Amino acid sequence: MSGLQQRDCENEKAALLEAGGVGLDADRNRSKKSSRFSVYRILAIVLLFIYLPRLLLPAKTVQERGTHAAAFATFPHPVNASYPPVPHTALAPLAPWKPCPGHEHEGFQCSYVRVPKDYFDKSKGYAYVAVSKYPATARGKDFRGAIYLNPGGPGGSGVKFSYRFAQTLSILLKGRYHVIGFDPRGIGATRPLVDCFGSTRAFQLFKAGTALERAFDVAPDTFSDEGRQTLLRQWTEAQALKHAEMEVCNKTMGDELRYMGTATVVRDISYINFEGGLGEGHPINFVGYSYGTILGAYLVNMLPASSLGHVVIDGVASAPGWSHMPPERWLPSGWMIDTEKAYDWLIKECSEAGPSACAVAKEQGEEPQKITDRLMAFFDELYHQPLAVPYGPRPGMLTSGIARAMLYLTTNQPSLFPTVASFLADAMAGNGTQLYYLAIQPLSTDPEAKSQMDLSRVAVSCGDSPPYEDPEAGNWPKPSPELLVNITLDNFEKFTPHFAASAPSIEPDGGCEWHPASGRTPERFTGPWNNTLDVPMLVISNTADPITPRSSGEEIHKLMGNSSGLLIVNTPGHCSLAGVSRCSFQTLQDYFLEDKLPAEGKVCERDEGIFGLALAGKVGETMSVEEEGGDDLLMLAQTASRQWAEHRLASSD
Repeated sequence: MSGLQQRDCENEKAALLEAGGVGLDADRNRSKKSSRFSVYRILAIVLLFIYLPRLLLPAKTVQERGTHAAAFATFPHPVNASYPPVPHTALAPLAPWKPCPGHEHEGFQCSYVRVPKDYFDKSKGYAYVAVSKYPATARGKDFRGAIYLNPGGPGGSGVKFSYRFAQTLSILLKGRYHVIGFDPRGIGATRPLVDCFGSTRAFQLFKAGTALERAFDVAPDTFSDEGRQTLLRQWTEAQALKHAEMEVCNKTMGDELRYMGTATVVRDISYINFEGGLGEGHPINFVGYSYGTILGAYLVNMLPASSLGHVVIDGVASAPGWSHMPPERWLPSGWMIDTEKAYDWLIKECSEAGPSACAVAKEQGEEPQKITDRLMAFFDELYHQPLAVPYGPRPGMLTSGIARAMLYLTTNQPSLFPTVASFLADAMAGNGTQLYYLAIQPLSTDPEAKSQMDLSRVAVSCGDSPPYEDPEAGNWPKPSPELLVNITLDNFEKFTPHFAASAPSIEPDGGCEWHPASGRTPERFTGPWNNTLDVPMLVISNTADPITPRSSGEEIHKLMGNSSGLLIVNTPGHCSLAGVSRCSFQTLQDYFLEDKLPAEGKVCERDEGIFGLALAGKVGETMSVEEEGGDDLLMLAQTASRQWAEHRLASSD
């Protein structure tokens, strides 16, 4: 494809669906393959996703060159190409659009939007928000404005996510919207960037081999004295390291960290859409996943209804909980209530698939509990004797905590389970190399690489959460290691007996008692959460989401009342894109193109199981060419699910 003027939506769709640009032809025949072939194919794809981003990451990223020099810096992309400098004119908030470099990104345009650093004190200067645009093909009355994407985190790059997902979304919505990726404050190519340690490598070395890099070990008897002491030792280490982290950030970043909270990002979106002109006179449209649902809930409740168009939040976290509790309270407040449901789903399908597809099964149809018993026994063995990993770029040891955390990861992204099951089986046979390197990343060899995603995340979560020991904000006590142990054990007992200590390795919050942004952001939004909207928002939750449960989607739907519609997708995994559902894509299309909400109580089923096979009774319904758009919708759903998995793996690098 070339530029906007030369693209045609139907030709583009044909190219995507038929030329195999995103691998859809393979999916068309997937149901005809054997389960053995499917698992090997999935393994190859996942390994490609794991290692390809490392090969494509740029050799250099942006370097700070003065107060506002980042506005003219190289735009980072997953290719070795530079983005032309884009100096701002004296008044224009939007720098000139330039083609995004790299042939795989043809059709995208990139720029910066200059925004007030502090919307309540213009003397603080500017921030520069990196944006990408996949332009609409529609014109005139068919054009509906811009959709802003947020992939979650916080800390995820919306620009990079758009490179994967924008074309798929544009095709689904018939080219009627610009699809805008943006990097929120402190993240990706936006400046100022959260850069506490000076380089990615320096931050990696700080964490290497510590409790901040490896996941927590859990004693065989979690609630014994030994179990408590094991957790206490690790929480004590983690807290000391968090304290050091925050002191480094305070020294190197200082007040810059005050301007990265979610409320400020909401004002950025409004500024970009209206003052920046990206909406071209239309209201704000938004699609947010995971943490992006927090941003979406803030968006629809902070801004007037007249500023808002279509808003979708998918994989819903509790915005009231996020804003009213400190981060260490989020997971045990009920966020993991569906974790075991997701895990049980994986193990059940593993049993049904048998050892030819699921390597940790002994026989097809065996009791799922037997699979769990073997896995937990292996984790207990690793607790007493970690497995040496002498090969690869970072030799080390496979610990119980790492192995357990990688199993927990599959509850978030079930498409990884066939591969992780194979790695687990290898480790149980004495070779832990592949499972270890799924968790432990090679050290960066580029001293100028800046990415410190965990610290970008903490700048947001600490800025949003209430300050400690403040009677007007809940009077929350500062978390001692002993308190964190009690909270973890409570989560084990009430919600997830297998993974309560694993989630913090994937959700690396905490340390806010030392963070320079805590209690010092220009604005901290805490509700209310019941704004009346001109266009009701669409809320999507899974039946078995291990970290953002169905109950959180139901919570915001109840609070918003008639200003929202709720869709439930009957699948395990984090966000609806963790599964493949033609029905959910049809609902998304109907919402954006027909202003149609799902009927109350609507549930969408999956079209594929975890092991890549079409589900019995679904193929005829979803692959029928007689039903207009049916074939295309299913293949777009398959593509989007794969793009979501790719994005999440690349983000963990």
